[in-house]
Amino acid sequence: MSVEESWEKIERWLDQYAPQEQPLPGPCTRSELDGLYSALGVRLPEDVEQSLLRHNGSGLTDVIPATFALYSVKQIADEHLGTLKYKLKNDHYGSDDSRLIVPIGALGEMQLVVDTQTGRLGSWDIEETGYRWFEGPGWASLSAALEVTGNALASPPPWIAVMGDGDEWRAIDMDTDLPGTLVWADVRG
Repeated sequence: MSVEESWEKIERWLDQYAPQEQPLPGPCTRSELDGLYSALGVRLPEDVEQSLLRHNGSGLTDVIPATFALYSVKQIADEHLGTLKYKLKNDHYGSDDSRLIVPIGALGEMQLVVDTQTGRLGSWDIEETGYRWFEGPGWASLSAALEVTGNALASPPPWIAVMGDGDEWRAIDMDTDLPGTLVWADVRG
């Protein structure tokens, strides 16, 4: 499934079940992407680029299960360049080259990162020592994460996104604290 098709499914669900969510941002421009690549010194995987050309981040909406909101072009540049000096200075990251691993979203202080060489998704947290690479087909790339999310939201309730073995998330539209928004709950707990 294409990134566009996945986003269409997510957008339909948000329109129908999450009317209290702020509208998703519009697309970034090619010149904004060129500026990002110039600042980063590395290109993002094609699927991340396609997603940014559809929505320049997800604003405050936690689109990806595990409640990750996606960054805009500006946030990607700011977060990558802002933490890169720290990451390189405190090089606890083994064989991972921090210059090639770019944050594309966040869950609080934890960043959703993409390996620009493989497209694989993982996380980085300033409190932890190293990158944590997620396991399972839903984390193989941003397009895979969007596909799992879109397919889950396009199915009849309960909306379950299976990112990998034991990594299952249920979308909730009637959360008692945040009704009419997209809330992801860990199926196990």
